[in-house]
Amino acid sequence: MVSETVIELSRSQFAINAVQHFLFVPLTVGLSFFLLVLETWGLAGGRGDYQTLCRFWGKLFALSFGLSLASSVAMLFQFGGNWSYFAHYAGDAFAGPVLVGVLAGLFTAANALGWMLYGWDRLGGFPHLLATLAVCLGCHLILFGFSVASGWMQYPVGAEFDVQALRMDMADWRAVLCNPVALAKFAHSLLSSYALAAGFVLAISAYYRLRSAETGLSGPSYSIAVGLGLLAIVATLLLGDAGIYKQSSFQRGKLMAINGLPADDILAQNRQRIENGVRAYAMLQQLRDDNPQAQLWEEFGAAKADLGYGLLLKRWRDGVVDASPTQIEQAAQASLPPAAPLYWGHKAMIVFGVLALVTFLTAGFGVVTGSRQPWVLKSAMYALPATWLASVGGWFISEFGDQPWIVVDILPTWLAVSTLTTSDLVLGLAVYALAYSGLLALAILLAMQLIKQGAASAQEGGDA
Repeated sequence: MVSETVIELSRSQFAINAVQHFLFVPLTVGLSFFLLVLETWGLAGGRGDYQTLCRFWGKLFALSFGLSLASSVAMLFQFGGNWSYFAHYAGDAFAGPVLVGVLAGLFTAANALGWMLYGWDRLGGFPHLLATLAVCLGCHLILFGFSVASGWMQYPVGAEFDVQALRMDMADWRAVLCNPVALAKFAHSLLSSYALAAGFVLAISAYYRLRSAETGLSGPSYSIAVGLGLLAIVATLLLGDAGIYKQSSFQRGKLMAINGLPADDILAQNRQRIENGVRAYAMLQQLRDDNPQAQLWEEFGAAKADLGYGLLLKRWRDGVVDASPTQIEQAAQASLPPAAPLYWGHKAMIVFGVLALVTFLTAGFGVVTGSRQPWVLKSAMYALPATWLASVGGWFISEFGDQPWIVVDILPTWLAVSTLTTSDLVLGLAVYALAYSGLLALAILLAMQLIKQGAASAQEGGDA
């Protein structure tokens, strides 16, 4: 059995990667859409100043894109390095969407990025808009790939368990790609990305307006950010609640924890599923011993949906079939997600989401009435972390609420880790913490330098 220390250190490494990932990827996706809206608005309106705006925001986008790429690659390495049994057990269904979505999106965006940043004079007009569209499409494909892979871990459809190989084999690509949980997750992540990017643009524009600087850049950016942010944050809040309740049939334990409700009936149900899982595990051993009677296959087919619950026992009893009633009760108690972090995390996410909504409403009122009250601009500037924290809070609820599963109802988290030593993981954790701290500091420094230069930075590094 894998030690508790190895499990917790592996989870800590993944959490560090995931936090960095969800800091930059939503901003990148949202900014790509903002740039597309901005350029379309400029071209359609025949405005001569839109190129300056797109060049400035394009530089901040490029910075975010680079950091997203770094965090995405590190995230993929996590699955092969620290979660090798998960990669073996569920690699087909998980890696397929990642390869199709993330790699296709990455190559699409990367091929068009140079043209978008440096091809203004060579392309100009509509051809340049197509380059921006390709970058935007690529970023959305990356998010789609991660959403489908993550959605499959919460609602694993389209894969069948292979008795001999002890792994999930891909059986239906269409079911994986059209997974309703994955599509709801993608839509929710997309809208929150738009809201996050709008909050980012709004805060920087408010900073300029407070100082009566960069008026040609801040005015249109502020107004477009208000419109995009309002639409996105309202849709995110509405779809967010729908998404939670849509998952309730699969993850009722998470729903009970979020609402602070007792889960006694779920506990009793899980206890029964663990006992069924023990029987499924015993039959699995017979099937693997080349004893494939038709009746045994039939009985295993009826019980295999609970096999994952039997595997929960491996934390206390490696043999599973000879688990004691006490160990079955321990597994049942561990089958529910921790209630307090989910309850308070959900409340915090709502508070930050409502704060972001109020910020966009206040800023929108100022745009409509033509008011430029300093307190409105200051609130828009200081509310920048709100959309970010709401986005990270949503990720926390989604992923942490799946515990104790890495693949819901199929594979417990503590079975998925690699057999690394504690010293390996401590060293890896320290390297990740150091690298990401440096990367984050560099990103903030570069972003502040670009913001300080304002529109002048947009004139640097002209067309190649």
